[in-house]
Amino acid sequence: MDEQDKGHLTYQESKVFHAEPHLCSVYDHSKRRVVTFEVYGLDTQDILHKQYTYNEFDGLFRFNAELMNPNRKEGRYHWVIERLEIGQVGSDRKLRLAAEVTKEVPELPIYETTRKIPTGRMDLKERQRLRDQMDMLSIKREEKIRTKKEASKKKFLEHIRRLQEDNERRKVEQDESIAREREKRYKEQLEYENQEEEEAARAAVLQKTRRIAAENKDRAHEEAEEEDLRQLRIRWREVDAEKARHIAEARARKERNVAAQAEKKKADEEAARATQAKREAAWAGRESRVNKKLEDKVKRALELIPEIKRMANLKVERNSEFLQDWNERRWPIFHDQLERQKEREAQRQAEADAVKKYHAERAVPKKEKVKGKKGKAKAAGGKKKDKDAGKDAEGEGDAKKDTERIVDGVEAKMREQMAEIKRRSELEMKRNEKIKEKEQRLKVAELKRVADYKKKVQLQEEAKQNAANERRLILQTKQEESLRAQERQKEEEDRRRNVRERHVLAYEQKQIEWLIAH
Repeated sequence: MDEQDKGHLTYQESKVFHAEPHLCSVYDHSKRRVVTFEVYGLDTQDILHKQYTYNEFDGLFRFNAELMNPNRKEGRYHWVIERLEIGQVGSDRKLRLAAEVTKEVPELPIYETTRKIPTGRMDLKERQRLRDQMDMLSIKREEKIRTKKEASKKKFLEHIRRLQEDNERRKVEQDESIAREREKRYKEQLEYENQEEEEAARAAVLQKTRRIAAENKDRAHEEAEEEDLRQLRIRWREVDAEKARHIAEARARKERNVAAQAEKKKADEEAARATQAKREAAWAGRESRVNKKLEDKVKRALELIPEIKRMANLKVERNSEFLQDWNERRWPIFHDQLERQKEREAQRQAEADAVKKYHAERAVPKKEKVKGKKGKAKAAGGKKKDKDAGKDAEGEGDAKKDTERIVDGVEAKMREQMAEIKRRSELEMKRNEKIKEKEQRLKVAELKRVADYKKKVQLQEEAKQNAANERRLILQTKQEESLRAQERQKEEEDRRRNVRERHVLAYEQKQIEWLIAH
């Protein structure tokens, strides 16, 4: 790429790739119709290129309405430079075009657009010198332009003169080449005509010689054919006699082979029937043995079920004995605890009664209504009731409290006993249910295991039976294939013999026709 002519530099931008500033240049070669993007690393001095033809470059913007116009060259160059990236391909670094705009943003390079003009106070000589220099600048520019034009004109005239000389020289060389080629072709034409005449003479002599040799050969061939026919007739007679002898021998041999095959087939069938009978007897014995083993295993499995049930019942009884012993040992402790709980409850009740009595004695008496008919009747009835109550309350108060306390204790004890009995009955019911569920699970598991074992044994027997059937089928298939192969071989031999006979008859017919014709 460095040795190629990339064209004129038309656009430049700067961009950072992998933390290294790069100068991005665009070259346009109008004759080769290619656009080249060159990236130069300012730190590593590495140069990477990406080249497009005009058609490829226009194809990048076929869906971009803004850059579809080919006159917007700078916009197109900037669009491509925005998407340029440096990727690693194996051990080489390649410049490629990304699908989206990269994170690095390209920037236009900074050129020197203004020149610093000296300012300040200048004297007259300095100003005159600057003015003279400015005047001389235009004069020198015109002289250089004139000198350059004269040199260019001179160079152009020299180029025209060289072109004219080259044209005259090429014309002279072309005329000389045409003359040489004309002379060469004339000589070749004369040589070709002489060669054709010599070849025609040699061909005539050769044709005469060939005709004489062909006549002699035909005569010798006719004589040889007559001798061959005579020998052929002798051989035919010998061949016919030999063929008749072979046919007779073949028929006798075939008859012997057919008889031998029939006897062999009969013996094979007898042997096959005997073998099949033995096989079936062996299969029946094996099946009976397998069934007996299976029944013995099932019988042993069923014999284990009573022992399993006995062990389960023994376990339940031991659990019941342990629970009874545990209940007998813990019941006195619970009984003492309940007694202490009742005493504490009686003490709390007595304390509550005492507190209630204390508050009742110190409470403010309620003011009764004494005015009116209702007040007087109520006052009279109240006084009478107070007198009667005062007589009974003193004697019956203590006895009533003791009776109520005893009744409450007995009732609480009975309720606790009933609750304990209910709890134990519920536990016993749950225990019995769990024992039944466990027995049921054991029974189901045992039945499932027996069924799985039966199924496994049955599958094994089926697999063995299928294998035996497959072996029998394979043997039968092999026998059938061997018979078919023998039949095919026999048919092929018959076909070849018939074809050979047809060919011999056709050859004999041709010989007879030839003899008749000559």
